[in-house]
Amino acid sequence: MERKIFVMLALALSAVAFTSCEYDDGDLWNKVNSLEEQVNANSEDIAALSALVEALNKGKVITSSEQTEDGYKLTFSDGSSVTLCNGKDGDSFFVSVEEIDGMVIITMADGRVIKLPTTYELRVLTFEDEDVMFDVYSFEDDLQNEYTISNWSSLIPAEQYGDEMLYGSVADDYMGWSNYYWSDDNNTLLYSCTAGDEPVYWNGGQAISDFYGENAAGITYLNQLEVATGKAGAAGHNGSKNFCVHNGDAGFEFKDGQAYVIDHMYVTNTNYALSSLVYGDSYAAAAGANSWFKIVATGYDKQGAETGTAEFLLCDGKDDIVKTWERFDLTPLGEVAKVKFHLEGSADLCGEWGLNTPTYFAFDDVAVRFEK
Repeated sequence: MERKIFVMLALALSAVAFTSCEYDDGDLWNKVNSLEEQVNANSEDIAALSALVEALNKGKVITSSEQTEDGYKLTFSDGSSVTLCNGKDGDSFFVSVEEIDGMVIITMADGRVIKLPTTYELRVLTFEDEDVMFDVYSFEDDLQNEYTISNWSSLIPAEQYGDEMLYGSVADDYMGWSNYYWSDDNNTLLYSCTAGDEPVYWNGGQAISDFYGENAAGITYLNQLEVATGKAGAAGHNGSKNFCVHNGDAGFEFKDGQAYVIDHMYVTNTNYALSSLVYGDSYAAAAGANSWFKIVATGYDKQGAETGTAEFLLCDGKDDIVKTWERFDLTPLGEVAKVKFHLEGSADLCGEWGLNTPTYFAFDDVAVRFEK
């Protein structure tokens, strides 16, 4: 599996060193605002330095640094970039950008130095069989069926609803149980966790899938594990085969109990939720001009205290409903030992008992930062 090495943006100005958790944001901006008085800086220089500070605050990383005819171009992980003009002729306070021993070092004309230290490894949970890094394991359902899991595809049920692997015994109004779970041992260390103490998918959980279907009116829970993105056999992000479907309130955590920064993952609407948003169903109205439907991710540290939240809109009005794989930035959560996901919607998508739009979304390619 391809692993990418990026540079984490941590900023040090003058003799003061900062980390992403410890620096004084207000003081840092005061330094930026005062630079124009202290050196012969132009507006482009101030804007460039401000962009670096913004990148720090938003958890962006530098994917490349390139010397150009006019100076140096830094490209960030979201595709944006900033150009630092060469100050050799005295018309800019940026003198040089160097990469030394895993450090990006920016030297300014007055001797100030901005350091972008510490490389890290970005490990990606792809759900693809060729990337399997977990040991073979097994679990049981309430019928005492035992399931042996040797690759990610082993976790895909034969049927989207009612399959014993996910549901155990299902008869009349009785919903059975299964100890279904996934675990990315020896890679990202992430493993799935259900909403409550009982290990049941139907009460809030996450299931591996490769189901694809064209979107249309009338799609129900019988098609709850499919997406309408891509094509059959290649419905995952970037045309991959497998992905994961989230149902209700659930999440994932790190198996070693430690805290890490989850950089991002890719998300999209499931076909079930998409059909409801576009066409409406017997429970929920179709999305209107002011409707919204979003994922709320909440991070927790090793002690169980909340670290922060991040949100992603799966629907922002009837004309802006997510139908493709999109990047969900999770760096605002900070270092987390656990993440829980919750779905929320506008009042017109809710009823007496809460949200009527199906509380599902699909995700893929979860990227986690590890110190190198």
